[in-house]
Amino acid sequence: MEFPFMTLRSLQLTALLALISSPIFLFAEETTASEDERIEQLVRNEASEWYTPKNTVSVGFRVLTSGAKVRFGNLGSVTPSGYSRIVSSAALGLVTRLYDNGAVGLDAPRSNELDANGNQTSTPGERYQTYNNTPNPPVLVADSRSYTPGLTRNWNYSTADQNIERPGYIAMSSYRTTSEGGSFSKNQGPSAGVELQFSHAFRKLSKRTELSFVAGFALNGINNKTSGDVKATLNTYTDYYSLNGLAAPTVSLAAPYSAPYYVSPDTVTEATTPISATRSDNTQTPSPGAATVHGRWQIKGAYFMLRAGPSLRTQFTDRFGVSASLGLAGAYAGTHYSAVESFEAPLTGKPILDTISDSDTNRFLGGFYADLNMEWTANETMGLFGGLTAQKFGDYKQTLGDRNARVDLGSSLGVRGGVNVKF
Repeated sequence: MEFPFMTLRSLQLTALLALISSPIFLFAEETTASEDERIEQLVRNEASEWYTPKNTVSVGFRVLTSGAKVRFGNLGSVTPSGYSRIVSSAALGLVTRLYDNGAVGLDAPRSNELDANGNQTSTPGERYQTYNNTPNPPVLVADSRSYTPGLTRNWNYSTADQNIERPGYIAMSSYRTTSEGGSFSKNQGPSAGVELQFSHAFRKLSKRTELSFVAGFALNGINNKTSGDVKATLNTYTDYYSLNGLAAPTVSLAAPYSAPYYVSPDTVTEATTPISATRSDNTQTPSPGAATVHGRWQIKGAYFMLRAGPSLRTQFTDRFGVSASLGLAGAYAGTHYSAVESFEAPLTGKPILDTISDSDTNRFLGGFYADLNMEWTANETMGLFGGLTAQKFGDYKQTLGDRNARVDLGSSLGVRGGVNVKF
């Protein structure tokens, strides 16, 4: 096909223009490719710089500068089991009674005072003899006191004062103490624990700042103990047993009297002094401040802290950021209260211990918490954190017999740290 406007001259001119303009098109093409690549790189860099995963799990430790404060109150109430039994058995008549300075037991005819039918062969109020019939003539084995109804040969006592207190009687006493409000306060030292926390970022406030919701729990121990002496009221319960005109046996702390008693060195003649089997009278005497109670008291356990609240996080550089959180907290505490209290029985020096030794309780306390942390990011998923923590809770009361303990978790400051895992 022929084009009338196409001549050799015009073709030459067109070729010359294309040759001259070709570098311009090549440069333009190269410029456009470079600009696209640069923009894509900027987008990638920006996304890499400010992108953070929405979920973070933190595992770490926490060390509080102070643990629980405990006030041990109403100390010094010591009630041995024997005291309650003696007082409650006042109207029981013929029973075995154990005192802190002696005992009065039941009595009955011995086997060598009974015939084959169970009848008493000895004469009440008199003596009877036992012989060994194997030799010939028979040999006296024992010259004994006979069983007498209303009296008992089975008893013992510890000090001469028990006879002097009321002449003609033996005083048998049981002791207890009641508190005069003695107390001790003890602050626990630093308390270490562990924690686990989950956070979810739900809103970007700016390129560098995001708002998250955090929830987690922590575990810390409670261990608070103290010891010392407190003054208490000495309560003396005394029963009086008649000697029925007989002299009281000689006695001392080093050599208490215990019946039945046989004269040494022959160990044949029984010198037991029988006393009334039932008490003739009794008294109860309180003596304020007369007892010194030695004690050791301890509250031991742990508490789980549950917490939840908002968190604000700002990224300063590719690696470093800071976060702060403030919210509500709850502490579920479980504690074991143990105590050992004792005092010395008057004159005898015998230690008397309380029979109630421990108790357990659980309580839930409301409160607040606050954290301020620095964060270092190793890569897109792993990092470290460390910072300050604060918390505030209330207190609760635990009882042990007549005693009580006020456990105050109170306000605490501390440090925390650990590992962040993002996903």
